[in-house]
Amino acid sequence: MIFWAFYFTVLMTQLFLIGWTCNEIKIQSGAIGNALFQSNWYLLNHETQKLVQMVILRTRRDLTMSIGFFGAMTTDSVILVLKGAYSYINLMNPRN
Repeated sequence: MIFWAFYFTVLMTQLFLIGWTCNEIKIQSGAIGNALFQSNWYLLNHETQKLVQMVILRTRRDLTMSIGFFGAMTTDSVILVLKGAYSYINLMNPRN
């Protein structure tokens, strides 16, 4: 019984850490464009200005980690998956 409690705790910790990390990637990728725009990019040479503008345009869409047909991996999607798993277990658990 102790093994299963420890195993379940480790799995939940891993799931939440992965979800939190993916959520942070999504949030921080949006901040890259803002940081570049606030820098002195307009003082650079013309070719580098174009490259910085391309990076700024690319960062308008957030970088996300996908979990297949479930969509983007965020902390909200982790909670939804856990709610679905809990509901499935309750439906399949025979009541005495």
